[in-house]
Amino acid sequence: MKKPLILMLIGCIMMCGCALADVGIPAVPETQGIITSTSVNAVGNFASATEIQWRITNAPGGLPDIPPLDTVASGIYESIYTEDTQSHGTGLMLYDKELDVETSAQITGQWNIEATKQIGFIGIDGAHVVSSDVIMVDGASNEYLTRAVTVCPFAPAETIFTPAYCNRAEAGSTIDMTVANARTTTTDRFVMSLGSSFLPATGSGNIELNHDIRVTELVADVPSSGLASAYMDVLIQEARGYTSESNSNGNGHPPTLMERIEFSEETSADGAITLFEKMMHYESGIVR
Repeated sequence: MKKPLILMLIGCIMMCGCALADVGIPAVPETQGIITSTSVNAVGNFASATEIQWRITNAPGGLPDIPPLDTVASGIYESIYTEDTQSHGTGLMLYDKELDVETSAQITGQWNIEATKQIGFIGIDGAHVVSSDVIMVDGASNEYLTRAVTVCPFAPAETIFTPAYCNRAEAGSTIDMTVANARTTTTDRFVMSLGSSFLPATGSGNIELNHDIRVTELVADVPSSGLASAYMDVLIQEARGYTSESNSNGNGHPPTLMERIEFSEETSADGAITLFEKMMHYESGIVR
């Protein structure tokens, strides 16, 4: 049986290896949860917008004293999530959105920010819908004693200190369509369980960011129509840890940039779209 013509675009990046030393950040003592659920079935105009800005640190002076980040065993993380959907002109709109924000520590398979969105749209007299999503996580830290933050019993034999780092990952997508059947899934995790002395414990998982978009036919033989695009940008800046042979006195070491990685990818399709799918994943940790 002849298969239908399918446009399928899948992108994936996994930042891995011993050099990546993200250890995350511990939660503050009082935590919050924010959950929203939205369902709309309407003919007319539609608009919805979400924005989250999040900064958290374990530096002794707190956020007001950053920059600089000048104490050992301290870091800062920032994360944003935005979603903006609006119709231009009158159309049939089916919109479902689930958002879950959790400020407590999360383990592998759980998320600090999680959002899913489903859009069905048919424009009337040329009307179109525009919808965009962006997720970003940015972490910077000075070095930690490896035994204080890493559950793995073998890690201190490899490095006394988890290296300093400054890493940033961002992903997002946009549709601009007169006929649309689109779904997005967006997640990140960077708040880890508490170790000793208000330090993060990396046994709870690694830093993760994910964004997936899938655009398909509205119904059989009726493709989505318009523009779909997605992108991912990553910047990695890493120091190195020190073994007992290279730093036997157990003292710290001024951070020196030892690795820099820049990654960028963007994919788009414009026209009658039977399938547009892009899955983007970022993960960073000292033990993977």
